[in-house]
Amino acid sequence: MTRPLGHFIVGPRSHGVVRYAHAVLDAAVAHGGEHQFVDDNVVSTESLATATDYGIVHIHVTDRLFGATPAEAQRTLLSMMAKFRAPVSVTLHDIPQPSDGVRMGARSAFYAAAARAAAGVIVSSHHEAALFAEFVDASIAVEVVPLMFDGVRVEKRTRADHITVGVLGFLYPGKGHLETLRAMAVLDPAVGFVALGAPSPGHEHLVHDLEKVAADSGRRCEVTGFLTDDEMRRRIAEVTVPVAYHRHMSASGSINAWVAAGRRPLVPRTAYTRELTARSPGVVTMHSNSDAALRSAIAAGVADPDHTWADPSVTPSPTAVEVAQTYDRLLRRWSA
Repeated sequence: MTRPLGHFIVGPRSHGVVRYAHAVLDAAVAHGGEHQFVDDNVVSTESLATATDYGIVHIHVTDRLFGATPAEAQRTLLSMMAKFRAPVSVTLHDIPQPSDGVRMGARSAFYAAAARAAAGVIVSSHHEAALFAEFVDASIAVEVVPLMFDGVRVEKRTRADHITVGVLGFLYPGKGHLETLRAMAVLDPAVGFVALGAPSPGHEHLVHDLEKVAADSGRRCEVTGFLTDDEMRRRIAEVTVPVAYHRHMSASGSINAWVAAGRRPLVPRTAYTRELTARSPGVVTMHSNSDAALRSAIAAGVADPDHTWADPSVTPSPTAVEVAQTYDRLLRRWSA
């Protein structure tokens, strides 16, 4: 009898990595594989005598889900992994890079420890694989499974009550919210700014910063806070110009959320976005990676909003089915 493949998911459902972990599990279950959710009690007890005998347990990992510091996260994650009788594989998100600043060394140590303890390692882009090799551990092989495009395509609005420029996802430095708002200085103040999401813990001050910049130019500014899936789809459809000016992206669930809904967000030309467009042509509008290019791209989007919607014939890749099949194949290869 084939042993089930376990998925242990750590963290609140509102966190992007946690939401994606559930999406992978849901896709794998729908695909027909014997994938199961691992209950929290399995790792909160010292004895696993009654635990299901999994072929492997898979965990989606980013350091902040496991501790306030990378060192604390490392202790917590390795302790969890050691409690399973089955081998443990990981998907590593938010790979360390120089933009981490003084935290980079500690974060790299965390990711290296997690990878060395794992039976297999997945990252979400070839760009992340290159970052892992350069800044974590080039001796550890990783598999690339791009983030899935999964969601409901929203209905195109025939007329917007208000013209808006929107950024999707948690607010934190480098995500591009302030840069986008400042790039709107060339636009009529009647064009509003909207941030679809809530500030990351510790970065609540960014809401005040955005409101101040907007007020100084007489522009409307809205930070929606957390949105349910239905609310997010509605707001995605309402935004006139979707923007993803993330300064240090290595893989982006925010871009995927726009694209899965049928929007064509403005993105800077980076190693990751070039990889994305090579895999899925026509899903984004790319501009040079500069504030000046962003200003021009936003102005063009306001002038021609139809260009911010993807052609209905475009099918982004990979789909949920493709990701489920790949995860199933890899986890079975690594299982005991």
